[in-house]
Amino acid sequence: MAVNRKRGLGVGAVLLSATCFALTSILLKIALHLGLTPLAILALQSWLASVLLLAYDLIFRRDIFRLSGRKTLAVLALQGIVGSLGTSILYTYALVYLPVSVATLLLYLYPAFVLAAGVLFWNKKAGVKEMTALLLTLAGTILASGVLAGARHVSVLGVILGFASALAYTVFNLVGEVALTQISPLATMSFSQWFSSLGLVFALRGGWTAIPWHDYRILGVGLALATVASIFPFYFLLVGIKHIGSDQAAILSTFELPMTFVLAELFLGEVPGWSQWGGGFLVLAGIILLNWRGFRGEAREG
Repeated sequence: MAVNRKRGLGVGAVLLSATCFALTSILLKIALHLGLTPLAILALQSWLASVLLLAYDLIFRRDIFRLSGRKTLAVLALQGIVGSLGTSILYTYALVYLPVSVATLLLYLYPAFVLAAGVLFWNKKAGVKEMTALLLTLAGTILASGVLAGARHVSVLGVILGFASALAYTVFNLVGEVALTQISPLATMSFSQWFSSLGLVFALRGGWTAIPWHDYRILGVGLALATVASIFPFYFLLVGIKHIGSDQAAILSTFELPMTFVLAELFLGEVPGWSQWGGGFLVLAGIILLNWRGFRGEAREG
């Protein structure tokens, strides 16, 4: 029973994380409409999230500053700079050269990379159920992205950037799983966020002065991005990884795609086509298949 509850907590956390991430595109559109550049949006989101986390940790959780050693700090630096910041920058610039559908498709190759890395480097077992679930979610991602309906002329540089963003997000997931064996999800997320923000300072090279910090609308969007699109989803994702592992968490996180379509229709009036709904159905089918044993176990024990 305890095992099923632990798994249920992990699955629920990842699905909640995916729902929060699905809101990100809506918030980004609002931020872009206000005239912010992609890097300025990243800076606004990252730095506000860092300040909020620092304030919370100093007041309520000072214990997270007691790390077990330099090795743990190095792991968190790798996760924050390569995993978190790397994904954000690479994906943002991929959008400059690629349609959103193609860039999203390339980013969502990362569940396959996470699963492959787990098998190759951590000796994890991938059975028929896991492979079938992975194929269903990949097929759903391809169908939902709309890449099959067009995008004949695709920028090679854009493809390289999109592919690299998937690799960077793979690093975030895998390194996060290693960090979670030593420290809590909150500590992992906090230090990862702080390293990401520090890396962004060097990436912008003083560009933060161009952000109109006095504009209350921009600060409002920035706070929403820092919480709904950064702190909450990354924390829930790390909780999920802690309970079910990075490989299954990566597959479940593709729930973001169908949720994006639903939220875009609700908030932006963008009506998804048949390919989006069909892709979303395949993603959901993969999620249900991956958790079928857990659902049956809970039913028997209930």
